[in-house]
Amino acid sequence: MLKLLSAVLAISLAACVTGDATSIDDSPPGADFTAEQAAQAPATLPAIGQDQEYAFFQNHTYTFRFPGFFTPQAETFFIWNFGTSIQHNAPYPSGSHGKLYGVFAPGPAGATHHVDGQDGFDHYHVMSQGEGLRTFDVFFVFPGPSFNAATFVPPRSERDLNAAISAGVLGAPLTTTAAGFGPLVIKVPVSELE
Repeated sequence: MLKLLSAVLAISLAACVTGDATSIDDSPPGADFTAEQAAQAPATLPAIGQDQEYAFFQNHTYTFRFPGFFTPQAETFFIWNFGTSIQHNAPYPSGSHGKLYGVFAPGPAGATHHVDGQDGFDHYHVMSQGEGLRTFDVFFVFPGPSFNAATFVPPRSERDLNAAISAGVLGAPLTTTAAGFGPLVIKVPVSELE
């Protein structure tokens, strides 16, 4: 499992560092949506607790919290503490759940989730649902063949994420099972940042 994810990340991160050497057009694919995003993006996001992460829905900023993060019952998925949010035996993927995308590319300022000593697994989140107690299927999204770190503007909505995927800037979402892990379904409270 770890070898497969590490290999996928190594290839994807190489694209992040080198950019796309075969690109003819230096402007980012999907420039219309990136200009809109850039105009709405905050300069940087404030620090939040260890049991929280930032996520974006329809170009708005949210946080979600992992219940039970600081308890002995907390569960780890790979290197990440998910508290008690993992929904065991839930169908995955399921049309009845929202989607939470872990985007392994530079995120909006202050939104990147980082684990000390694990720089290669830095990511940020885009989700398909907003505020409330939400059940999400988790997907991984890596840089695509047209990724260029110098021109990348992080998508902050599922629509813009899909546009970046269509343009080859990002790769198609991978299920956690396709990445060599078990299914990952979580239930977390989501709040809009004020």
